[in-house]
Amino acid sequence: MKPLRLLLVSHPPLRPEYGAAQLAIELAAALCARGHDASAWSPEPLPPGGHWGGHYKAQRRAIERHLAATGPFDAIDLPALSVSRRVAAASFVVARSIQPDLLYLAASLRSGFSRRPLSPNLAIEAVRATRLAAAFRAGAHRADLVLCLGSVEREWMARRFPRLAPKLVSYVAALGSEDRSALAEVRAHRSIRNPESGIRYLWLGRWVAHKGPRLLLDWSAGLAANDRRDTLTIAGCGEIALEDVARDLLAAGRLRIVERYGRAELPALLAAHDVGLFTSVAEGWGLSLHEMIESGMPIYATPVGGAPDLAAFLPRTIRPFPPPERIAAPDLAIDDLAASGYFEHFSWPRIAEDYERQLSERLSR
Repeated sequence: MKPLRLLLVSHPPLRPEYGAAQLAIELAAALCARGHDASAWSPEPLPPGGHWGGHYKAQRRAIERHLAATGPFDAIDLPALSVSRRVAAASFVVARSIQPDLLYLAASLRSGFSRRPLSPNLAIEAVRATRLAAAFRAGAHRADLVLCLGSVEREWMARRFPRLAPKLVSYVAALGSEDRSALAEVRAHRSIRNPESGIRYLWLGRWVAHKGPRLLLDWSAGLAANDRRDTLTIAGCGEIALEDVARDLLAAGRLRIVERYGRAELPALLAAHDVGLFTSVAEGWGLSLHEMIESGMPIYATPVGGAPDLAAFLPRTIRPFPPPERIAAPDLAIDDLAASGYFEHFSWPRIAEDYERQLSERLSR
């Protein structure tokens, strides 16, 4: 394939602590390694101001200005929300998903309507969600190729929007080489503890509706009643208001809250735990799954995001959430990551090769 000039747009700033930005940075670098002129770019930071519903429109305008100033490109890769008529007219467009926006909106609204009393801002949020959903659908229909993140999202999109089916394909995600190297050290030095000493559970993520905090808290009620010394760490959640069961666990020294942690702190955090938890009700992919996998931990996960695709390679490592009441030592064993094909399939060189093939097939039509 001849070298292409490609622009990969990330809505968040280009910093690796943002999952969407991390995907754009890694994919652009891997495409450059294959000989393409690929650059990751973000419209952030935007000028301050604007009304509550105008942020994505301001991002669109910034993207259009950037294309006018730096184009042309052989292909533009960006979230469906930002595929305006001008963007669609500028080049071949890949609407690449980094999160299931519609499912996130639905999860947020369901959570809002379940609370009593209802928030006075809920009606505004519902209107905003309706507008964003319309913008997402329009952008996906304008795109030439819709790249879903994982098989779960591709299958959902095909059911929900059958007219899009001919241009739906999927890709997977992976960790970068620096993170992969650091976690290989954790995995190499991990030893299986005696479960009778207590299982150390770890949950990573923001405390938002689609991450399933309700599922986690409901499960933790069983942990509180357990007569063993099992513990739970909730990390990366920010400041959260704890419910009674969580406060009881905290008072008993069996719950630890790590509001924030840096990338450099992640290996030690993973090394200090035995079992990962993944409770999302909707998810783009879940890079925390890779972080826990590559640190040598088994994970009890809901079947969303990347969990089903990863479980196809790692059936002993990815198990259905919730965990059993008691875990024995053999239950802590995981798959051989190298023998399973995990490292080959979930790597940025392989992802870039597949991306190039899918793009080449569409551009040649």
